[in-house]
Amino acid sequence: MTNPERLASAIGKLQEERAAFLRQLDGLSQAQLDCKPAADSWSVGEVAHHVGLTERVFHRYMTDLLRSGSPEHGASRTIPFDELPMGPQMIPTSLLRLAPVLLPFAIMSSLMPQSLQSALLANPLVKIKTAPAVEPKHGIPRAELLDFLKQARQATLDLLEPVKEWDLSRFRWFHPLMGTHDVYGTLELIASHDQRHAGQAERVKSNPKFPRS
Repeated sequence: MTNPERLASAIGKLQEERAAFLRQLDGLSQAQLDCKPAADSWSVGEVAHHVGLTERVFHRYMTDLLRSGSPEHGASRTIPFDELPMGPQMIPTSLLRLAPVLLPFAIMSSLMPQSLQSALLANPLVKIKTAPAVEPKHGIPRAELLDFLKQARQATLDLLEPVKEWDLSRFRWFHPLMGTHDVYGTLELIASHDQRHAGQAERVKSNPKFPRS
């Protein structure tokens, strides 16, 4: 597979999962977008805002790599601990900073293929804690929310267009909780994140408290 073909395949999956996510928003009123089934749960609108915020984080990772490297040599970057938009829910962040706790995660993530990382991210049974930087805002107007998602996605596509001939596997970022991901793998993560939250939005809509209109 050529570099343009590999990128086209990754973008195809990216767009497929975004379309599936957006279908969860089709026809929803503002009241429905803002409905929170419980005080500690997100509304569909908050889920959508979080999806856009997270894509912007991964967009920044890719931007930094592509700007600092070259087609011939690529680039690599270690993501600071606090910049990751997610982490395991069952362990407090303060504990994860401790080497004896973090080391097993780092070893496991270094051995785990990108595709498996993405599959775990898409699985709702794997509980994930959201970082403060991607905590969503409640009550964003529908038109503003959809425009935010559109702009986040267009920024991703615009970033990739000039480099479609490049071997983007040479551009990699590392984080001890997520392992190493190249640009193709980062796009797979974004797609899997959309898939995860499309399911979350669907569960909110199926709640008995969800308004009919």
